[in-house]
Amino acid sequence: MLQALRTFGRILARHWPALIAWYLGGEAVHQLLLQLAGFVGGLTTLGGLLLLPLAVSARLISYVAMYLTVQRSLPHSAPEDGAAEGETGPRRFAQAVLTAILPFFAFSAAWGMIDADLIDFFRIASSIALRDAGYDLDQLGDRGGLVSIGVLPVVVLVIALAVRILIARFGGRLPSWTLIVAAYAEVLWTFMLFTLVGQWWADAKEWIGERAGAVWLEGIGDWFAANLVPVAALWEGALWLVGILVAAVFMPAAWLTIAGVTYGTTFDTTPPVLRRFEESPKGTVSRLTRIVAERFEELWAAVALIWRGGPVIFGCLALAYALWAWAEQLGSRAALGVFGGQEVAFWSSFLPLLLIAVGVIAEPLRVAIVATAFDAVIGRPEAAMGTSDSELDDEPRDLAVAGDLEHERPIGVVGQQEHGEDGVGA
Repeated sequence: MLQALRTFGRILARHWPALIAWYLGGEAVHQLLLQLAGFVGGLTTLGGLLLLPLAVSARLISYVAMYLTVQRSLPHSAPEDGAAEGETGPRRFAQAVLTAILPFFAFSAAWGMIDADLIDFFRIASSIALRDAGYDLDQLGDRGGLVSIGVLPVVVLVIALAVRILIARFGGRLPSWTLIVAAYAEVLWTFMLFTLVGQWWADAKEWIGERAGAVWLEGIGDWFAANLVPVAALWEGALWLVGILVAAVFMPAAWLTIAGVTYGTTFDTTPPVLRRFEESPKGTVSRLTRIVAERFEELWAAVALIWRGGPVIFGCLALAYALWAWAEQLGSRAALGVFGGQEVAFWSSFLPLLLIAVGVIAEPLRVAIVATAFDAVIGRPEAAMGTSDSELDDEPRDLAVAGDLEHERPIGVVGQQEHGEDGVGA
């Protein structure tokens, strides 16, 4: 516990200004790209659709940068002295972004952040398109930013995925700048996948809600609420408690997973299903399955942090995260209370700025909490986990696999042993 507190304090003391800068930069770029995507979407929905994932990924890049910034202050997870430039430079950063895309977008979709960006995108694009069309809906055409299940988003998803596979296939022969194209293709197809799945699920819930059976069950619930108030109150209380527990467990677990894929978590065993994919014979289809299997292996290793850390570490993380969330809500309410009641136009203009002002303090604290928990897990010899910095000596791992290069996987890897002094630079 004392070591964790020292690690937490060291992170804040050494890296607070850098964490604030990365957070503010990510939010600024996110808003700028969102406005740009909305403006382009007012002229052509396809053009705006190609820009919108960049707005979402701006936050991803800022969080990846924050976690990599503090890595040198983690006793068990810091890069070794004399590490190659590729392990800590742009190539390391690009690989961390690539591996964090899937869990971050899944988390963003589950927590409604992608939906919020889609709503803002549609609001901006539709206002521009309607004004230019003279408020005649028949004149809109491919404008307005309305993204729905149809041919256009599916085609975008397929083309982006094809580009990503091609770059992965020939990555060993391509220049380093193709990493940018690979990251963009990964962001685009992942964004479209979660967007389409979210819209399909919303349509499915609406369809289910209109069925006779659902209406009948809703009627029973209304009857209980009207005639058996204690039962209804007990049911509502149970739903509230479940929601609190899910938030208390899911949120810190999700952020710990994102930290795990950012740092390149490895562990001593590979799941049998993924191992069979990796050992499949060469070929176009099998190569694709190995690429996908490796991505899920990285995610699986990161998720393993949750239970390999043990109930004590994760319980402390959940408690620290709950205290952080409570303090963050109090700070937001206090910041809003300073201005009191205002018109809607005032809040629409200044609410994002006020929340960002709170985030300047809150987000570095969240990164420090999660990074400290990650290092505590890596520091447990029983967890048999470590980080995979050494795998970045040559090509990025997922591109190299596509070139049929064999990699040694660390067996029984654990983090560096704890010393009395830090042994890392600021």
